[in-house]
Parts: sequence; structure tokens; C-alpha cells
Amino acid sequence: MDIPPLIFLLFLVPKLSVQLTIDDEEFGLNLQLIKHQPCPFKNDKSKWDRKLEFEAGNEQEGPKLVQRPNEPNCYSIGGKVTVFSEFKGEFSIYLELRSSANKKQVPEPCHNRKDDGCGGFGSCLYCDACQTLEENRGLKAQLLVDGKSISCGQELSPGTYENMELVFCLPNAEEMLKSQGLTKETFKSLIQTEDGTNLRSLGVFATIYVFDRDVRKLVQTQQKVETVYRKTKRTLFKDEPLPPDVYWSLPFNSVIKEQKMFVACHKIFGNMQIRSNK
Repeated sequence: MDIPPLIFLLFLVPKLSVQLTIDDEEFGLNLQLIKHQPCPFKNDKSKWDRKLEFEAGNEQEGPKLVQRPNEPNCYSIGGKVTVFSEFKGEFSIYLELRSSANKKQVPEPCHNRKDDGCGGFGSCLYCDACQTLEENRGLKAQLLVDGKSISCGQELSPGTYENMELVFCLPNAEEMLKSQGLTKETFKSLIQTEDGTNLRSLGVFATIYVFDRDVRKLVQTQQKVETVYRKTKRTLFKDEPLPPDVYWSLPFNSVIKEQKMFVACHKIFGNMQIRSNK
């Protein structure tokens, strides 16, 4: 059974129990962080230019994923951050979400992306991440220094920082249901097992990419190419994933496939269960 991105967008909190109420029936979402770690990098082989690296962690040690106080649906990861070379404030963040560790499977799609190629939720590019969340309501990811957004034009010198955080803000469950066209009944049928109480444990996999260049034109071109392709394939449903060979040939996706152009990369692994509390 395919589970929609709603399920995978709620992974960013370790051991957090969230309550979702539908038709007076409560569902508990129990999430657990397994580990998070920087992507592998080799000076003589990697095609991307490593400028930032966040410290690794798991349930027992290292930095944890933390819910932001007074900021609903916002979470952060801190710890030691190494800046290898000068990093400027103009940057974008791409969040890739998967339901499987299988790299051949295409990631979850981006929903509600704007015409400029930015924003939305799912596997999306968040442009102008140097703006504050208040300035850019569509922004779902940013970097903080001393609790404040890295301003556009600000520069970080090489060194080790213990005052940096990577922050994500997610839409609430009701917004995600609406945006995906899911009825309450469909949601219930997706999360119930044969005994009607519990969904098996789901693996969640995410990769965070930071770009210090403007890559939105690649996404804009990709949107146009995908629209034309879908029009020529009448049998392809609106929300049906593209074939892997087509998906990875698109301009921005090929950058991710070939692992190039970005300056930071961090992977997150977790498990989640959904249980009816009736």
C-alpha cells in the first residue's frame, strides 16, 4: 500500500507522540529517530563542494532533533557545525523525502510548489532561505546562528560553530490532507491494518541539500518538461510518479542523482507508527 507524503512529512521529531483527530476519532503518531549523519565526502572523488557539515547523532548520543518552542510544526538540529570554506548567506535548501532506502525509487513529489520552482511540501526546494520565516511564509527550512536567521549577504568564516541550527517548519496534518485531496475516510483506510488498530512501522528517509547558488531555474525548466511529458502520456495519472529513467533525467533531479553543485548534505533516518486510540 502506498502511503501519501502526509505520513513522511511528520518524521522530524524523535520519540514524539502527535495526536490527530478525525471525526472524533484520535490517531497517535509515534515517531522515533534512528540516526542522522552527514553525507559521505571524498576530496578526490566527490563532485560537490563541501562547505558545511553538521555533526552526526542518534538516539543515544550526538545532537537530537528538537521541537521549536512556540513555533508549531517547527523543528531543529544543532550540535557542532564545521564550516570548511567561506559560506555566504544567499542559499537554498532542498529537502528530499523517501519511503524507502532504495535509491532506485523516486522520492516523494513536491506538493503546492510555486511557479518560480520554490516552496511547497514533500521533496521541495526552499529558495531565499536567508529570509526569516516571518518574511517568507512559504519558507519551510532555514539556517540559524545564535537563534537568528543567517541574513542575506552575511558570511561565515571557516571554523567550528556550536551556535548553528538547521530548522524545518511543516504544515499541519489538516492542511496536508486538504492539499493532497485525501478525504477523512481515505486517510483512515490507509492507516488501518486488518485488526483495525495499528499500522506497521514505516521507515522514513530524508536528505537535506544546501545550495549556495540559485538553482531555481533548473526546477522551473524541470516543471515545464514534466508538464509536456505528462500531456503526451495520457495513461499517466496526475499524481502518479514519473518512471525512474525520466525522473532522473530532468534538469534539477539529475543534479541530485549525480551528487553535484550543493555545498552541504545531511541524511536522516527514522521509524514511525500510527495507532488508532479508539
